[in-house]
Amino acid sequence: MLTERLNRIAAAGTGREYTRIRLADSLMAYVKATPNSTVLEEVYLAPGLAAPDTADWEAEDDELVLTGQSASGTLYLEVPADAVGELIEQHGGEHATQDTDFPPVGFQIYPADDSGRYPVRRGDRRLGYMARRARVWQVLPLGATMWSGAFACSEDAADHLLKTAEAADRHTARRAEWVLRDALAECGLPLIRGSRAVLGQGPTSWLDIEQLHRPPYPTGDEPYLLVYLRRQDDEDEMTVDREITDADEWVALLGADDDTQLRGATFAAADTAALAAYVVDWHRDPEAAWTAALAADHARRLAALNAAASRS
Repeated sequence: MLTERLNRIAAAGTGREYTRIRLADSLMAYVKATPNSTVLEEVYLAPGLAAPDTADWEAEDDELVLTGQSASGTLYLEVPADAVGELIEQHGGEHATQDTDFPPVGFQIYPADDSGRYPVRRGDRRLGYMARRARVWQVLPLGATMWSGAFACSEDAADHLLKTAEAADRHTARRAEWVLRDALAECGLPLIRGSRAVLGQGPTSWLDIEQLHRPPYPTGDEPYLLVYLRRQDDEDEMTVDREITDADEWVALLGADDDTQLRGATFAAADTAALAAYVVDWHRDPEAAWTAALAADHARRLAALNAAASRS
């Protein structure tokens, strides 16, 4: 469960004031933190919200003062951000309605890892990392090898990662991979990019659509679906790395293990909507798609045999 508001607070800090987090069940927590925090300075749990009986919540402050006023909740000192995240998850996550102290954005900040890097994502796509270094924030965009930038706050750093990714998307907007990703984005299907060099054929690339929690291709005994582009007159081509032309077609390749593959369906280059619908149907019932592909393959073979017999 993504505790986005807590993650942003831990990254940005709160200054001298408390920042409120509304939980899904409408209970309230107030936190105070310095920028780039893995441990929050203070956590106030409003009445009705109880802390777990663990070592992370042992440092209770007996003299409760919250924004200059007495309160009847409980104040804890030096609480790990992860422990606060677990408490929020126990109450159903963060409420959809929060204070407007953070601007609405198109990115999500995830908890810092052991090296202090905050992963930044847009949906299921990783944009890169950000980290606080020498009182400024630097970023490591996806695919980059060196940290760059000197941003005053975590929000600016994360926003830069988002803009960098959007600029890259515009540059490759017609590349087959992103056309298909856009077509499937609303379906919420996880995609894995695969690539390898094939002897005598050169480099190949494809998109692998996951079935449930199956490991990446090659798969073993779980069903899988590979999608790629090829020229209609070149059955050996297998790519998602170039722009789409009118002479291309999409191929959906079904498999149940490493040795058995069937062509599930082909689609015209412009018909990504029908391809996306096919992928969704396969994800819903891979066995039915496999049965249909077997029947189609049998029909193709029978038609080829009949055509050969008629010519002899």
